[in-house]
Amino acid sequence: MISVLFASLASFIDEVSSSIIKFETVHKKETVYTAGFINTLFGILVFLAIAAFRNSFVFSLASLPTFAIKAVLEIFQAQASMLAIMKTDRSTYAFVRNITIPLLLATDLLLGFTVSSGQWIGITLIFATFFFIILFHILNTKGIGYSLFTAVNAVATISLFKYNITHFNSVEAEQIITLLILLFYFFLAARFLARENPLSFLRRRTFLGQGFAHSIASIFGSFAIAFGNPGIATAAGRASSVLAGIISGHNYFQEKKFGAKIIVSAALIAGLALLTR
Repeated sequence: MISVLFASLASFIDEVSSSIIKFETVHKKETVYTAGFINTLFGILVFLAIAAFRNSFVFSLASLPTFAIKAVLEIFQAQASMLAIMKTDRSTYAFVRNITIPLLLATDLLLGFTVSSGQWIGITLIFATFFFIILFHILNTKGIGYSLFTAVNAVATISLFKYNITHFNSVEAEQIITLLILLFYFFLAARFLARENPLSFLRRRTFLGQGFAHSIASIFGSFAIAFGNPGIATAAGRASSVLAGIISGHNYFQEKKFGAKIIVSAALIAGLALLTR
């Protein structure tokens, strides 16, 4: 239950950060590199504070083979996520990310987790929902490739994260080191590709709010996976993100077909709910 609660809170809070990024990047007030740098910086600061308070920074050198693979995948994931936020409708991004769930549950089976018959029914309902969405063209497909990549790649990053914190590292150590790698990547990209100084953006309250919201969401999301089955935690987070994405897309970005999206989201969430049984 605590895992589901944390995952849901993470999704709604992160929608605030994502909406700010979409608005600011579309209006060319920041690039995706600076947006990524700000989010990553705040995530590091919060996890450093938690690690210091709990004295829980544990990193095993034995985790390096799996951690190195995860770090590379996280760079691709972070870059694709920023582009998806900028180029894809909020509701489309939220829906497509749910492709992760059936793939992640298949991975759970390989890792020794039990998947019940009810969960398989949920997977079937999720696929049926996506078939309905495609058949009636409910979602705007512009930029959908970035969202698809993040959905598939998340299977690997989440599974490796769960494996590392189960056998080797603390949540804080795993996240801090990963975020430091991402911070270095986004800073160099912002400076040499976008020709902007990401540190100068920290003087504005809008970007400070963006980073703070994302950091809090990251904490809830990480511990949601740590406290339960990664498939169930991710399902709860994705269900909440669908509602948050539909609401923000309709209210702030004038996305269309609000009623149809609410209807199909109910079916999708029902499928996700079955995954928690």
